[in-house]
Amino acid sequence: MTQKNQPSHASNPQNPEEPHLYVIPGSRNELEADNNRIDVSSPEEVLAYIQCTLGFVAKNSLVVVAFAERQLSTVVRCDLPQPIRHMLRSDTPECVTYMDFGLTESQELQLMAVGRHIGELMASESTTTSCIALYLCDDVTIAEQQVLAVTGVANSLIASQFRLQGIPIDQSWLVHDSMLWHLRCAATTECLIQGEAVGNPEDTRIFHALDPAGLTAQERLPASRNLLFPPVPLIPPEHVADTQWLFRERPHVVLDWLYLWDNNVTTGPQMLDSQQVVNFLESLEHARVREAILALVCFDFNTAVQGMAALEKFPSSITAGVDLAPNALDGLTVKDCRTGGSDRAPDWQRIAQLERLCHQLLPLSDARSGGVVAGILVWIEWVRGRGSIAMTYVRQARKHFPAEQSLATLESFLAQGRVAGWATRKASAWSPQHAA
Repeated sequence: MTQKNQPSHASNPQNPEEPHLYVIPGSRNELEADNNRIDVSSPEEVLAYIQCTLGFVAKNSLVVVAFAERQLSTVVRCDLPQPIRHMLRSDTPECVTYMDFGLTESQELQLMAVGRHIGELMASESTTTSCIALYLCDDVTIAEQQVLAVTGVANSLIASQFRLQGIPIDQSWLVHDSMLWHLRCAATTECLIQGEAVGNPEDTRIFHALDPAGLTAQERLPASRNLLFPPVPLIPPEHVADTQWLFRERPHVVLDWLYLWDNNVTTGPQMLDSQQVVNFLESLEHARVREAILALVCFDFNTAVQGMAALEKFPSSITAGVDLAPNALDGLTVKDCRTGGSDRAPDWQRIAQLERLCHQLLPLSDARSGGVVAGILVWIEWVRGRGSIAMTYVRQARKHFPAEQSLATLESFLAQGRVAGWATRKASAWSPQHAA
């Protein structure tokens, strides 16, 4: 799932005889000088705003655009929920079952969970007053009326969860085969927009204003890569890392591990010797050390140690070794780090260095640590808002490490369409420019 914030505005359609779309009066746009504004009054202009904000052309997606009063605001994109994707293809059992019996209970619960989660995210941004939902359906092999029936019933479940969060979905659109249908809008049954042709978003004024160089024109969803796993993953022996003994007897080892990780994400991964590889992988066997490593990467060494101590996950023997003390604010930051929900924004450059380091370590890992390293790569893509890549990675990893519980948990988590909290705020959201 991807989210970005980029201010824009909209105004009344130029031709009052045209069918009424979502009309929003505008004011000055931050990207234009001399009090000019960017007005949005057509579906292709809304799609242009989404494309320029996300940085790529969204396909097979559920996109929610938030409004702050009368101003376009946050854009959240996720893959079309699994029940919808399956029911849009005639060669799936789900499609046949839906035509005969309608939604199953499990499909209803899954769609409600997606709506509840995205609704909670939109509500967490205090300026959000309403939303518009777009179902961009490309991989379709059923008739248009069936597409309308599937997306319509799915939208009703998703929209109901938004209403419970106090963030109404004012309009819901289906865009398929360059045509637009209104699933739900203020005009309800009198809506005239059913099967209207949608123009090219890249021909609009808003596209040229927001992306004058046309950088997003050829960008599609970011591509995943094939992870490099150990040649022969062995069945791990029964082994439980004794973290308590480690903290009690060898706190200096924990600090050495943290310094090793810190050095490599601060300056960038170096050529590793065999002992360094052993130290990296051994440190990941301890859950509390892993938690500190993620916090260290996202923020800094002191925040990680002081936060873990405040959460009582690090003993005083560790903080004493570096003359630090527990810090309650750091504790909250560390606590919400793994879910990408901390108020403090992460350091995306350090996270990029962690990604490079994990790609070095994964082929050198063993059956105990390999699943953890792969899980970190999954987590990185998820907190960036790239749920599609994260799901591809976790499925690759599960084939190699089927017994790794953290990967099973991540796969279940991603299947629910959940979004990292960082991706819902402009100040903390990752964007492709961080990869430069």
